[in-house]
Amino acid sequence: MKKALLISAGRQVSKELIEKYTDRFIIVADGGARLLKKYKIGADLLLGDLDSIDDEAITYIKEHNIKIKKFPTKKDFTDTALCVDYLLEEGYKDIVIIGALGTRLDHELANLFNLKMLYKLGVSAKIIDDYNEVIYAEEGVYEFEKSDKKYFSLINAGDKMSFTTKGLYYEVEDLEINSLNSSRAVSNVMLGDKATIKINYGSAFIIQSRD
Repeated sequence: MKKALLISAGRQVSKELIEKYTDRFIIVADGGARLLKKYKIGADLLLGDLDSIDDEAITYIKEHNIKIKKFPTKKDFTDTALCVDYLLEEGYKDIVIIGALGTRLDHELANLFNLKMLYKLGVSAKIIDDYNEVIYAEEGVYEFEKSDKKYFSLINAGDKMSFTTKGLYYEVEDLEINSLNSSRAVSNVMLGDKATIKINYGSAFIIQSRD
């Protein structure tokens, strides 16, 4: 299975987190190039309109022979979406996205729904930083192992959804989440080393997080 790491231009992450995924094809969305220079790491491709990159980062990219695919500033898609499209065209089926969260709420929401699109296309994908890990989920069983991100939250991604848990502090059976109780599934905690979440119907963003 072809695997990729997509570095976007949002909130920066630690070098230790990036190094967990450096064995993948690395594609960088525009301003994400700042992390390459900061941590002195390489990448396979830089893609975007280059409007968020300073001269020092451009110099670093060129000195390390990182391929650049430039797009016009006036375009119909975000730089992150362009990277996702490129990875889909190249047949990548496992994508980790970092730098997708940050100060721009509009970009955050667009990036979250990129996870939904990737799910629909049969691609395993997640958004991760030092504080959060997010996947999009529909009907099925999802297993999780203990990590430094101890909180579990489910955010309804459609009209309504129902889920069941095992191994969490607040156990639920066929709990429905809709527009009237949207915060009902926020901040659960794993009890042991493993937990299971079953989506009975509907869809959700499953978020693991830490303070």
